[in-house]
Amino acid sequence: MENPVIVEKDGIKIKPENMIVDKMYYCIYDNKVYIFYKDEENLTHCYEVDDPVVVQEIIDNPDNLEDILLKHSKE
Repeated sequence: MENPVIVEKDGIKIKPENMIVDKMYYCIYDNKVYIFYKDEENLTHCYEVDDPVVVQEIIDNPDNLEDILLKHSKE
């Protein structure tokens, strides 16, 4: 299946029809991390992370995205 989040030079393109419900997808664009997911009602949600420390931690450990977000949400 095609990746639902695509970063291009002029921005981010998402294809919600290719997203799995309740799975997080992310990309890095303009020194920020963007997180997308589709819920059970087929609504697509987007969150932006612009804290440089958190962004760098996600870049360094992309497989630990959920743990990193959880850790920083408690601070």
